[in-house]
Amino acid sequence: MHSTSDQYFLSREKLSNNLQQIIDTERYYTQFLLDEIILPVAEDIWSNFTLDPLKLLPFWRNYPPEQRGRGPIGTSVPWLELGEKTISSNIIKALGSKRDNITFPGLPTGGDIRFADKQVYIHLDVKLTGPNDNANEVVVPPNQVSGDGINWNDGVLNSTWPVRRVKSGEINYHFQPKLPPIYILDDNTLICLTYFFDAIYDVTGFGNHPIKYFELVCVPNGLLMFDGPKLANTPNLIIAGKDDKTTPDDAKRIRIRLEPLSKINNWRATKIKKTENGWIALHRNDNPELFSS
Repeated sequence: MHSTSDQYFLSREKLSNNLQQIIDTERYYTQFLLDEIILPVAEDIWSNFTLDPLKLLPFWRNYPPEQRGRGPIGTSVPWLELGEKTISSNIIKALGSKRDNITFPGLPTGGDIRFADKQVYIHLDVKLTGPNDNANEVVVPPNQVSGDGINWNDGVLNSTWPVRRVKSGEINYHFQPKLPPIYILDDNTLICLTYFFDAIYDVTGFGNHPIKYFELVCVPNGLLMFDGPKLANTPNLIIAGKDDKTTPDDAKRIRIRLEPLSKINNWRATKIKKTENGWIALHRNDNPELFSS
């Protein structure tokens, strides 16, 4: 009987020699999330996010969420927790009703929503992008992307990746991915897939933060990103996060830019918007006028 490390390296080598399998798997589950999970609950998320806080305003307006960040100017109510709860709850509800082979194996780190089947372990993290944020990138901490998983020390170890300054090209710091490229669970090899579901919203008044659109983002698996083809070398794909010098390198975040990501595969960045004819999903650069308002 193989040890866990033996199983891991055998599976890793097999996938490293068939990277197209990873790409095909990422694309399949992207479509699954769109067609079977997100689009069917998009209206519920929109209503819970946009309408319900105003209906319930008298019951929370005197005790709003505390302002966060450096020097908040108080022009909007902090909406992160509301967004995470409304989006995550609706997605988990949909996951439970769509397929009976989906499980939620305990894992103490990763995306907001973590679930698996017999082929993959998916991390889906919820992001909120307001008027003062950049909707063309996602801020990613180390525990929300997978690494190359090239070494083992009582468990998977990933290489670090140099994050360079945009102008000079000099190394700013070394990013430490903290998810493995694959998991071994009950003798099954599960490919680690990482997604971000971003709610882009406006602010039109106190507690009135209407959703403009959503975007589903699929970041390449670590064997694609940091090994093999090293997609992390794609120009302008990865830039420094929002951490200062006091944050240790192994905790520093990165920002993944969505335009370069969409050039790798157009299905890696999909926008979802409410229209007169219902909810539609389009690749990031399809019909950009629809998402400009």
